Amino acid sequence: MIRLLMGIYTPTEGRVLIHGMDTLKTDVNSIFSGQSGVFQKYQRYQMTLKENIQISANGNGGDLKKVLEQAGLDDKGACFPLGDETMLSREFGGVELSGGEWQRIAIARGLYRNHHMVVLDEPTAAIDPIEESHIYNQFIELSKRKTAVIVTHRLGSIKIADKIVVMDKGKIVDVGSHNELMKRSGLYAEMYNSQSAWYQ
Repeated sequence: MIRLLMGIYTPTEGRVLIHGMDTLKTDVNSIFSGQSGVFQKYQRYQMTLKENIQISANGNGGDLKKVLEQAGLDDKGACFPLGDETMLSREFGGVELSGGEWQRIAIARGLYRNHHMVVLDEPTAAIDPIEESHIYNQFIELSKRKTAVIVTHRLGSIKIADKIVVMDKGKIVDVGSHNELMKRSGLYAEMYNSQSAWYQ
């Protein structure tokens, strides 16, 4: 579904419209130009912190300092002795980061690229649920007047979404807000209740 929404795949049936553009009739570069993404699988480039983030937009993105803050990265902290010029590779005389820190860099990379649609595909898998909730609340602010699609199996933070699409075995089985889906007592409510102990 995400690949269809982003124009990576074209549909064999029906239509996919991205900001009114039919993906079957629109140049793929036009579709990609306004999109950004934060994925569970991301690259760890042996470059500086600044270069690791700016690579998403070839230096023509947003405000680097602001993006670092939004992703929860302190470039003045002990992890980055040379600030945003810190090399992120011991092999080249730099530092080694944890999985959670790399995931925050991936988030910053996605936010740095200018976009009107952002896809977050399990972007906080290496981050604890409390910090995940904090990051998603920041995404609410960042996504105002934009389209944001969040893919997750952790349901504690997903209730922030305007619309939730529940999928099972590749099929859409329900659509609605958190409250609507909980009232229906279907698969979403079952999964949410089974995970609820994690959020208390």
